Amino acid sequence: MSQKLTKSYIHVPEKTPFSGNSIGQRFNEVANQNPDKEMYVFYADKERKTFRQMQEECQQFTGGLLKLGLKKGDTLGIWGGNHYEWLLAHLASLQMGVITVNMRMDFPLSVQQEVIQRLGLKVVVLMRSPSDMCDRGSQVIPELLTNSANSLNCQITPSLKYVINAGTNHCKGMISLTDFMEMGKGFDRRTVTNAIDRVDFDDPISVTFTSGSTGFPKGVTHTHRSLLMDAECCLRLEEDADGNPLHFTCRYALIMSLGSMSAQMGALMPMMKGGTTIIVGPTYDVQLLANVIQDERITGSMMVIHHLNDILSLPNFDDYDFSSFQACMAGGSIIPHSLRQRATKLTKHLLLRYGGTEGFGFLQSPKDPIEILHSPAYGPLDGSEVKIIGDDGQILPINEIGEICVRSRSLFLYYWGEEEKTKAAKKPNGWYHTGDIGTLDENGYLRFVGRKADCIIKEGNNIAPGNLEKVLDEHPAVSNVMVVGVPDKRTLEEVCACIRLHPSAKVTSDELKEFCRGKVFDFVVPKYILFVEDAFPTTETGKFDRTKIAEQAKTILGLQDSL
Repeated sequence: MSQKLTKSYIHVPEKTPFSGNSIGQRFNEVANQNPDKEMYVFYADKERKTFRQMQEECQQFTGGLLKLGLKKGDTLGIWGGNHYEWLLAHLASLQMGVITVNMRMDFPLSVQQEVIQRLGLKVVVLMRSPSDMCDRGSQVIPELLTNSANSLNCQITPSLKYVINAGTNHCKGMISLTDFMEMGKGFDRRTVTNAIDRVDFDDPISVTFTSGSTGFPKGVTHTHRSLLMDAECCLRLEEDADGNPLHFTCRYALIMSLGSMSAQMGALMPMMKGGTTIIVGPTYDVQLLANVIQDERITGSMMVIHHLNDILSLPNFDDYDFSSFQACMAGGSIIPHSLRQRATKLTKHLLLRYGGTEGFGFLQSPKDPIEILHSPAYGPLDGSEVKIIGDDGQILPINEIGEICVRSRSLFLYYWGEEEKTKAAKKPNGWYHTGDIGTLDENGYLRFVGRKADCIIKEGNNIAPGNLEKVLDEHPAVSNVMVVGVPDKRTLEEVCACIRLHPSAKVTSDELKEFCRGKVFDFVVPKYILFVEDAFPTTETGKFDRTKIAEQAKTILGLQDSL
């Protein structure tokens, strides 16, 4: 930018006008232009789908939903691993205006049951893996064991009418995916087309949950427009500083769970340009990822810190040919400079991305100055506004630390059923208060500093210490507990519980970890438990000093800063 900023506010105008299409309309437009090109490759499952095949099978799936009586605005849950049927259900539903609800695999069954209740799901689609999906489903919906598939009468989740099962294990109350697709085969194509044409780009279309470690997970609701605008970030990665094509979306490797926002972007970005998305596997596996990059000649991907650490630490790393790998987005947490330097062995361009489930993408570009590319700084995407504010809500001068606020068309619509939480985060004038703190420099580059809350950031998940502290406090041997984050080179931070026991009480670390399982998500169970005898240090106001406790834990464990 030519004009230097003097205050922490920037508006980046849109360079490309929005087309006015829904995702379904855009998908069909691209499919008609590239019918025989591969759209999705499911590497571990050895399945490949062209644009024409996906288009035809999506129409079948849509026909099946119409036959079941679903209509625009109804909700459908998708639950399970990364398989072809996940994207089939997702694309087919959203193109007819049915809102897809992404049921995260790491949620306890009690949370899944509440998701069905709160969002009024009418249909749940179960994937073929994990192999116990049928058992999980029947634990959440007991009537699946006794009711018939076409007349579910659920006591706890009365909204639910159908469960479609893509796996081989079946309960009496489930419809097999094969039978469901047969139902949609004979459905009138014109009716399907009319359903697609009635969808507006401002309609709510997808609900993706936050980690839920700070309470019941927030259902982040996006529209067609917000998802498409967020996916436009790929356009910044299509050529380098000299104008040479990078083909970022030509062959894109999708690593994360499809229940996450970043994975949905990975499924959308290549589609918008007629590229191919290669889904690595039902679950993450670093050896599989290395094989995919080599065998499928991957040109682009998005990774988080532990993906990079894992693949660069492979004992046989030098045996692989990664020469096709042009550009990689890296997000979820700050990537240490040393790791960014090592990543040059893997990809030509490692470009940092800052954003969240709610949207608000910031991204480095291959055309950014070298000093930006070598620092944790990001440029705002086209069509967005950014400001840094102080505690009084006023915009700060450049380079002063304050809360990061964003206003853009890629932002979420609302938190589903959470009016107060929506109002607290997203103001009536459209500004979203991220809860993160950072700075904006004179050239409009954002630098992320940290979080306003004392969250632990592990593998891109935000963990609230208080929730785990409440669980550990319930153990009869525990007198006081403080949960802190300690550095970890692979995951950025790990969970450490510092515990004072009651006099004469005895308990082992393993026993306390087992006590936590089932009460919190698996990634929240502490990796480290330290038993301390002295009182915790306190602040001047008498509160436990979490910063000092974290420093003491780091020293006792002999850990070095991950950055």
